[in-house]
Amino acid sequence: MSGLKKTLTVLSLLIIPMIFTTACNENQTSAETPKKENPADTDYFIGLRYLQNGEEKEARIKFTNSMKNGSKYCAKRSAECLATLGSVQDRNTACELMLELFNDDETKTLAARQFYSAEEYNKVINISEDVDFSQTKNELIKLRLQSFLKRGDKDISKDILQWFIQRQLTSEHMKFLEESYPLPENPDDYNDVQKIISFRVDVFNRDYGAAIKKSDIIIKMMSKAELEPAPLISSDLGKTFLYGTDEYKDSAKQFQKLANLYKKTPAEFYFWFYAGRCFIKAETTKAQAVNCLENAIQCTDDPKLKDNALWYLLNVKIDISFTETIQEIGIYASQWADPQYFDDLFDSLIPEIFISERWDLFPVLIEQIDGKASDDIVARLSYIWARLIQTDKVSVSSKNDKILWYFERALACGSSYYYRMLALYQLQANNKDFESFMCQTGSNNPIEIDEDAETLLLGYIKYGFPEKLYSEWLNFYKKGISTDVSMKTASFLSKCNKKEFYPQSLRIATRAAIISDRSLTKEEMKLVYPQFYKNYIDNYSKKYDISKSILFALIRSESFFDSDIVSHAGAVGLTQLMEITGEDVARKLKKVDYSLTDPETNIEFGTFYLCELIKRCSDSTLQAFLSYNAGITRVRRWLDSSMVNYGYKRDMSDDLFLETVPYSETREYGRKLVSATVYYDFLYSDSQNYKHFFKILRGL
Repeated sequence: MSGLKKTLTVLSLLIIPMIFTTACNENQTSAETPKKENPADTDYFIGLRYLQNGEEKEARIKFTNSMKNGSKYCAKRSAECLATLGSVQDRNTACELMLELFNDDETKTLAARQFYSAEEYNKVINISEDVDFSQTKNELIKLRLQSFLKRGDKDISKDILQWFIQRQLTSEHMKFLEESYPLPENPDDYNDVQKIISFRVDVFNRDYGAAIKKSDIIIKMMSKAELEPAPLISSDLGKTFLYGTDEYKDSAKQFQKLANLYKKTPAEFYFWFYAGRCFIKAETTKAQAVNCLENAIQCTDDPKLKDNALWYLLNVKIDISFTETIQEIGIYASQWADPQYFDDLFDSLIPEIFISERWDLFPVLIEQIDGKASDDIVARLSYIWARLIQTDKVSVSSKNDKILWYFERALACGSSYYYRMLALYQLQANNKDFESFMCQTGSNNPIEIDEDAETLLLGYIKYGFPEKLYSEWLNFYKKGISTDVSMKTASFLSKCNKKEFYPQSLRIATRAAIISDRSLTKEEMKLVYPQFYKNYIDNYSKKYDISKSILFALIRSESFFDSDIVSHAGAVGLTQLMEITGEDVARKLKKVDYSLTDPETNIEFGTFYLCELIKRCSDSTLQAFLSYNAGITRVRRWLDSSMVNYGYKRDMSDDLFLETVPYSETREYGRKLVSATVYYDFLYSDSQNYKHFFKILRGL
């Protein structure tokens, strides 16, 4: 490489930060406070630039220096780059040096991958000798087992079995079977290990019909102590009988016997648990289901398993006696490890209370779960109860005091913007309180900063490698990335003005807001509610006379601004339109040649369709939102039914109507869009008067 070319490459590293700082960064935050830069860290980024320019030799020099002298993650990434460069011997040498510096599973896996490709099977085995089949990365275990087989060591069936019974099966297990350990075509030729593996593979593939035929063999092997009653094997047996046969009562009785046979082992929980679930499916034996699930809860200390059994137990008890369960739900709530795990239980319970018109159960339920259920659920119940009092659906003493108390309770707890926002509206808070609330996010728990991880992220920003940021941020954000650096990362990606970075920026900002250790600034909130594709939305909001905030809220909720996304149902693009809807809109707009994957077309068609729905829903934006998700015919039927059921002669307020919608997905969709609409208006409108935003809520 000529001296001039080297100079130009280094100069590019000096100029690029200035370009990206100007083009991609917002105003500086405290995260940008300059600190002395380690030259060896800079070498990693220079090495990346050399590599982009095809100058491998110069890149290796920079990576080598960074690996030896850089901060933890710059050094580690440099080592990983070196392990992919040069000759086979060069890569092997780089891996050996990397292993001397780093000793984690990620490093071992990368080195094992290289050694295996170089047919250095002994090295793979040596670096993976301390594998833990329940914890070590699956790829590393797979490479270790494959190396034994390549070396000619056939007697490794015990290791293979441990890997297949101690872990949830993954694609790495399937690759191993395909590449190195194929099962015989004839099941009669299976050895014991292959029988167990085959059973687990059937369950993994959800081929419960095939699994049920092998279940007797598994149970016999367990009874003869040829197979330990491992938790995952026991769970697979449960799934097999739950989904592979309709003889639910017989299956439940068999699991009861197995639970008694394997008392005080990890398998006992699963056998009681699936006995209970099989009794649930048998429908006529719910009391037995309760007994089995209670036994399952008593025989485990694992909080996740206990919550799972408690969830099913409560659902069964609600079916048996709706009112009695509400009266005693606090007893079970005190046992919950993760209150949010039970949110969907209340999501189905609240419409049931509406249907039964047992308004008196709301304050009972609030008293039972306050301080035990998630804050979001307490906020929701408190708001609903206050509104029922306010609209005279119930009569209570000290009416105004109770309304005030429950609205304040809804505002004080929960992270659900929707209910807190509505409570704020009902309380008619002042400007200062409104703005403070709108920027209040996160857990407010302190974040222990990993400075080396932040050095890596800030380096990618400074030296212009946006394509590296999202995956690296995902690696580190739970381990110690400050709110400042997370928001700086989101801002950088947002300002790069490339559509592939829009959803990445939004995901980073949204997750960072949830775990933030502080309230966000208004500018940071704009990263959580960005205005991507603003020129198109400005244009079509004017053309079809609809609020820009509503359109931004729609696109954010539907696609997270990912213009290429296609849902499982076939909905396409930013506004997630079905092809049949697109055809109908195209006909009405007299457009013959169009593509729903084109952002501008998709935004225009989605805008037109939503505006039609608003008109057909008597100008109710909320009802139009619900119709966008579930179809207008359903929404009209739900509204008519709700007004009849709850005694409304003409109008039912939209906020209470939302609580009666029978589909939880549609209810949550409505809440998200209402919240997002208000946020967009708050962040981007000219009005600084909080009453303006309350008008929006009233209009929705």
